[in-house]
Amino acid sequence: MNKENQLVFTGIIFIAMAYGISRFSYGLLLPYFNGPLQMTNQISGLISAVSYLTYILGLLSVFTVFKNVQPRDDLLISALLSLFGLSLLVLSTHYMLFGIGVCILGFSAGMATSPFGYIIKEEVTYGYQDRSNAWLNTGIGLGLVIIGLVVFFFKGHWRYSYFTFIVLSVLITLVNYKKLPFVNMGHLNYKMDLRYIFYGRKLILSTVLLGIGTSAYWTYFQSYIYETDFKQWTSLFWVTLGLGGLLGGFAGRAFELFGLTRIHIFTGLSLAAANVMLILTQNSMLMAASTVLFGMIYVFSMGVYAFWSSRLYVEFPSMGIIITFVTLAAGQFLGTFFSGFILEVTGFRGLFIVYSILSLVTILFRPFAEELEEL
Repeated sequence: MNKENQLVFTGIIFIAMAYGISRFSYGLLLPYFNGPLQMTNQISGLISAVSYLTYILGLLSVFTVFKNVQPRDDLLISALLSLFGLSLLVLSTHYMLFGIGVCILGFSAGMATSPFGYIIKEEVTYGYQDRSNAWLNTGIGLGLVIIGLVVFFFKGHWRYSYFTFIVLSVLITLVNYKKLPFVNMGHLNYKMDLRYIFYGRKLILSTVLLGIGTSAYWTYFQSYIYETDFKQWTSLFWVTLGLGGLLGGFAGRAFELFGLTRIHIFTGLSLAAANVMLILTQNSMLMAASTVLFGMIYVFSMGVYAFWSSRLYVEFPSMGIIITFVTLAAGQFLGTFFSGFILEVTGFRGLFIVYSILSLVTILFRPFAEELEEL
């Protein structure tokens, strides 16, 4: 394995820990711990929503508090916070402490969002950087596969599952400590000019809607399956979602073949379809297809919006990263905050139909014509 591929592999397993294992395991294990921890739908939705806010704070911290810190060290701090947050989840006997742990995990995931982008920019050959960044995001899918298999093995015993996640995270942290390179800090451009923020107003609106449209699926799709005849297979549905996420790594290649506008429209349509397919009928094959499609398109869309922002904010790449991920997280915060209340009123079918419509609206906010001339 050459140095560049080794770096991408190291990034994939780190993202598997920071996102898949640490951040998204909440939705998978929610049906198992909400009773013992005295959670209602509103409380679970609120905890998830606040974790999106801490995710934003973690993202911003890289460009403020930790702006003079090596990207490698940012990632190691993120890893230590993940381990601390996971430890709180294992020790929790009430939703308050559990919620604090989830919020810490949100902050750690935010810290892990941008440093790899800078490392790849310095260490990977120009022309292969978009593909490398797209493959990094497949770490989300890998993490989902891992946690699905772990939860299936422990048959819903969530404390054992989280303890296993801690062990795996320690191993991943050690690998990254050995393999992550130091980069030339002089090349990192943290400069921003706030006058240009709304130049990407369509990007902002689109990413907010994407965040809203995906939020209910992340938080409640497992809870929905748990109420069907297939509840014994809930963790395996999570595995299929993760397998779909691994396919999302082809976003870079799709961008080269079809262009930004086509794959942007495809993303919005597919996310809407995934939400509807989940509740259309209680057919295991259709529900599995929904999870594969959602996992693939979620990872795929992260690549799409990263490509778009990098071409909008050429002179201020840090601003492009912040705008993309902050607006995505803001949409997820809004969507998650209201999802618990919508669920109480409409039930699962109404919830996923509402969010499929919101996913569909993203296709109305496409790149400007003058932007396309440069894409």
